[in-house]
Amino acid sequence: MPSLAINQPPLEGARPPASTGVDALATAPSLTLMRAFAAASALCLLAMLSLSWATGLNVQHFERVSSPAFWVESFLAHAQHLRWLTVFDDVFIACYVTTTLLLVQRLRARAPAAARIHALGPWVVGMAVAVGLLDAIENHHVLSLLHAVEQGQAIGHDTMVSREWLSSVKWLVGHVAFCLLGVALWFDALPWRLFRISLIAWQLPVGAAALALAATPGVGEALGWLKLINVMGGFLALATLPWPAPSISTSSVDSGARA
Repeated sequence: MPSLAINQPPLEGARPPASTGVDALATAPSLTLMRAFAAASALCLLAMLSLSWATGLNVQHFERVSSPAFWVESFLAHAQHLRWLTVFDDVFIACYVTTTLLLVQRLRARAPAAARIHALGPWVVGMAVAVGLLDAIENHHVLSLLHAVEQGQAIGHDTMVSREWLSSVKWLVGHVAFCLLGVALWFDALPWRLFRISLIAWQLPVGAAALALAATPGVGEALGWLKLINVMGGFLALATLPWPAPSISTSSVDSGARA
């Protein structure tokens, strides 16, 4: 009877349906979508850098302790520019968090069983979300300080100290997340190898130096700009690097055929 035939166990050594691996790959997040969000992240950062260079507004000045008078003067001189910068930065937060979620999900869907992305991927995602939350808090804390200054209120040293260490933690967690991503990637193609090396051996030490030496005349500001350019370059790489084709070891179809 047909109903009995449906319940018959599969023959020993039978191959799984050929569509199994194809379906698994088809359910992975769209590479185009991930690349689009990575490109949008880079464009948002480029827009913020361009706005800073064109207007003289350096938002990194609000990430370290200075004199209250300097903060007040900077707020009043660049009030409208700071509002527009916050718009771009809020969109940037949404884009880089989404990029990270899509990237890690796609990598885990394509990775060999023993790949480090399975263990490190959730940490990368968690750190990216934490950075996004700290970034959003920073944006609107600074914006609220602008509103307070416009109402004639003073800025205390305690406010600046808390702003500095929260901003530093945000940046450092982001640099560590990028480093973990570099450790987790397994692609052997030369562009991806260079990308991995840059995530581990370049962006992390440059970012750490930019935080520790921020108050050093000349050096601190240069490292701050280099840190931002590194982040933009990382998202450009994710948007443009050629994605490797599925290898035999990661293909469910091929592994089923060899069973």
